[in-house]
Amino acid sequence: MRSALVPTARVPGWLVRFAERHGGPPECVACDGGRVVLRASDGAQALWSSVGLDLAGGAAPGERVDPAEVTHRATAARAAAVLLLRRGGAVAAVVRVDESGARVLGSRVRTAYVQSRTAAGGWSQQRYARRRAGQSAGLVHDAASEAGRVWSPHLASLARPGALLCTAGDRGLLDQALAGLPAVVAAAADLPRQVLELRGDPRRRVLEDLAPAVGALRVEVSDP
Repeated sequence: MRSALVPTARVPGWLVRFAERHGGPPECVACDGGRVVLRASDGAQALWSSVGLDLAGGAAPGERVDPAEVTHRATAARAAAVLLLRRGGAVAAVVRVDESGARVLGSRVRTAYVQSRTAAGGWSQQRYARRRAGQSAGLVHDAASEAGRVWSPHLASLARPGALLCTAGDRGLLDQALAGLPAVVAAAADLPRQVLELRGDPRRRVLEDLAPAVGALRVEVSDP
């Protein structure tokens, strides 16, 4: 089985290529959890899922659905509250995704320095541990505050169907930051959550590289 994330802008083309490689347009069948499976005439199958979306459109498991309608649902416009956080800094953003791709609507970057662990013992080790804990707490507080500033102008979009929370980085720090969100945006922590891999410290360039994966379709292909 092969698994991949397909950005929204590439979903229609992916479906065309799947049909070309596997003998024609596939049959599309609803699965549990709003997922669908595409079954090609040569026996190949592709399982589609997307965080926060019912790709099957309410169809019962085993019921046939129109692949064109599934593609439309997979590429429909929606907003994502994004938080990238690790010890090198934080990025809070709002990203809009649709059939044309991903666009960053707003973002704030916070650079930081959190001291690495030390091999020193005794009082030195305790002093470093306290300093490191203080630096981490400050970063978490700043990340939550920046998220409040960036997300609050987009609350209407984040309240619509399909909205999601996209996080990447240090899970422990992320959970602390989400727990400390300002009240005005606290509901964002309860949105369907997509977890992505963060490569490098959070910066605007890293956000731009990661944006196409926000709200992307997860595809798992089984060859015949």
